[in-house]
Amino acid sequence: MALSAVAALALTGCTQVMSTGTPVESTPAGTHENGLPITSVWTSYPVGTSNYAEQAAVAEVLISDYDMQVRMVGSSTAMGRVTPLRTGQAQFARLSDEAFYAFEGKYEFVAPEWGPQDLRNVWLPPTTVTVGTLTSTGIETLEDLEGKRVPWMTASPSAQEKILGILDYAGLEPDDVQQVPVEYADQPELMDNGGLDMVFFGAESPAIVEIASQKDFRWIDFDGDEEDEARLQAMAPTVSINEFESTIGMEDEDVKRGPTYPIQIVTYADFDADEVYALVKAFHESFPRYENATATTKDWKFEDINWMPQVLPHHEGLIRYLEEHDMWTEEHEERNQTLIERGEKLREGWPEVLETTPENELEETWEEWKNENAPHVPVGN
Repeated sequence: MALSAVAALALTGCTQVMSTGTPVESTPAGTHENGLPITSVWTSYPVGTSNYAEQAAVAEVLISDYDMQVRMVGSSTAMGRVTPLRTGQAQFARLSDEAFYAFEGKYEFVAPEWGPQDLRNVWLPPTTVTVGTLTSTGIETLEDLEGKRVPWMTASPSAQEKILGILDYAGLEPDDVQQVPVEYADQPELMDNGGLDMVFFGAESPAIVEIASQKDFRWIDFDGDEEDEARLQAMAPTVSINEFESTIGMEDEDVKRGPTYPIQIVTYADFDADEVYALVKAFHESFPRYENATATTKDWKFEDINWMPQVLPHHEGLIRYLEEHDMWTEEHEERNQTLIERGEKLREGWPEVLETTPENELEETWEEWKNENAPHVPVGN
């Protein structure tokens, strides 16, 4: 499938991210009779990532089959993917754990101009982002990372938490490795040029596939036990260890095990439910058209997605579609309401904490307030 139309839009449409504005409640350009937006703007991961490629493939089908125009705004950072949604420049954002950070106010979202955001899930395809290395490094197990050059992605708290969790999984401490500052999307090039000994990257990312076509590359197997996985999840609660396949880096194995978690599409709670419903319906019904477009679009299969809300509530428009397909139970509804109520407590408590706390103490004070008044709802409960 050709992705040139979407790629061009990504380069020419909405490349200047605004810092001010408010979230929109519907698409400014209006909708077609089927409820889909005439023009829709989505934030995304940058070009060269598997998440960008699969999102572009889906957008291409919506452009050709539904007469939509889709503009994609790519960014390597959490703030770069969330800000256009908050300022009304985009209607949907593709986010990892930064969706949770924005929802509850954490890391860079603990700031006077931010605070907890009323976000909702629209679509939750899982992805495998795991540890890969060139065979020339001699790294064969996660324990072999000791003393090696490991990516340190402080501008991407979601990825950095997973790096720390992976080290915990391997029984290593941060000081056991050489910490190399790098942005998420720059890892493959830096590894290729000899600046990194490993990458934490999508298992079918085009940038990694290109490197593997020229050099010997392997994915490292996560072959630990439940206790190892629990240590990883203590740092990165949305992650689970699952089998995955890849066209590269598998050596003689058919599958390996690695970190899997949702890279969800989100919007604000007040965004038009009919428009969200129409988009979810289009994602589902057009799946056969994009299923094999990239190595990871198969993960967008509606029937295989885990629809139990985890750390972020689901949008009303998504819930309506799930109900129509008998995929929304009382248990789903109960957890969704629990998460919504937690979000309400967070947003009610934030103004007082902000008003009474010096800015240099804000993050610590807000974390204490959350623990006492609106603690995190453990995944799976």
